[in-house]
Amino acid sequence: MRLKNKVAIVTGAANGIGLAIAAAFVQEGAVVVLADIDEQKLMQEVKSLTTNGTTLRGVQCDVGNTVDVKNLIQTTITEFGKIDILVNNAAVAIGGNIMEMPETDWDTLMNINLKSVYRTIKETLPYMIKQKSGSVINISSTQAFRSWHNWTAYAGAKGAMLSMTNQLAGQFGENNVRFNSISPGAIITPMNVKRAETEGTAFLEKSAAQHAMNRLGTPLEVAMTAVFLASDEAGFITGEDIKVDGGLCTLPRYTE
Repeated sequence: MRLKNKVAIVTGAANGIGLAIAAAFVQEGAVVVLADIDEQKLMQEVKSLTTNGTTLRGVQCDVGNTVDVKNLIQTTITEFGKIDILVNNAAVAIGGNIMEMPETDWDTLMNINLKSVYRTIKETLPYMIKQKSGSVINISSTQAFRSWHNWTAYAGAKGAMLSMTNQLAGQFGENNVRFNSISPGAIITPMNVKRAETEGTAFLEKSAAQHAMNRLGTPLEVAMTAVFLASDEAGFITGEDIKVDGGLCTLPRYTE
């Protein structure tokens, strides 16, 4: 019960890493507000996670829309009176050669993957400052550290997220509001499964081989890192990025 009596918001919580984080937070005793654009799937997951003694809410939210984000934060404050944890997880994966990528695709990705972080933090931070406590966890990516062909926009957004995390940690540390990030490697998520369906299963095999541990990660492995960063156990940790990547960023692998 490391998160007992804490109120948490998790965006992109209907699938993959976001859902795993929400479930782990529930197991650790938090009151969890799950947010996602897919309301039907969101409510299904809220129902499946609801058991005796749990307090969950699902709020349909397009993080690319300022009105939706304001509603998410205000709904949480109105019902629970505080926000202790904010997890910025919602994202879309849009690839493309920078010479060919339509500007509309670039703008869509930046709006959802990066500007959404500005929106949620802008609305949440005043409450955390007032209560003199809070943990903001931004889900970045190892793509911020490594080069993959034709993923410039995605990598750019995730790299900017790391810079935001560091900047905010320095500025608001004196208010006891912590900002940290997690950079997963290749994780078995619906997003990657969909890519595999489009690009073939060789995509997953090649992804696994890039990791020192020679396998893909699981959403739960990312989620338990988020639990730690959200908990009081990480009370003196801010401005950090934790790579949950099976050693991906330690390679290239040396072979004979």
